[in-house]
Amino acid sequence: MAKKAAYNDEGITKLEGADRVRKRPAVIFGSDGLEGCEHSVFEILSNAVDEAREGYGDKIIVTRYLDGSIEVQDFGRGIPVDYNAKEKCYNWELVFCELYAGGKYNTNDGGSYEYSLGLNGLGLCATQYSSEYMEAEIHYGGNRYELKFKKGKNSPFSFYNIIFYLNTKKITYF
Repeated sequence: MAKKAAYNDEGITKLEGADRVRKRPAVIFGSDGLEGCEHSVFEILSNAVDEAREGYGDKIIVTRYLDGSIEVQDFGRGIPVDYNAKEKCYNWELVFCELYAGGKYNTNDGGSYEYSLGLNGLGLCATQYSSEYMEAEIHYGGNRYELKFKKGKNSPFSFYNIIFYLNTKKITYF
């Protein structure tokens, strides 16, 4: 039997970044098995449903690929991704890489959503953190953004100034 490490002051640690979800996905999704995977799909789908319920977009497309990945595409407003002066970082960093960051906390105070499903501020980020990979194509403000993540870490994103696209977002993850 391997010798156990001493339980003392140096034995207390904290999880940071993606490890907060990758090492304990059941804390967010209720399970680290199939049920948890299903819950992560529900979280992304919930964001699309929220947009549709608010009158933005009339179609949601969910695709399951042979490799097991899932794609959710909606035709809502898109995710704000530009610089947020109040938070001093880009909004894409907040919604994809920061737990408890989102735009649905003020639903009772006349915010941008009357109703919202899901974990509000946890779902997208937690799904990104727990996925082997995630790609997001976001059309917002006349621009197209591509974000790519692998095992909870982001790659440099691409920005395209294309003004003829409708606002939408497409998120693929596994």
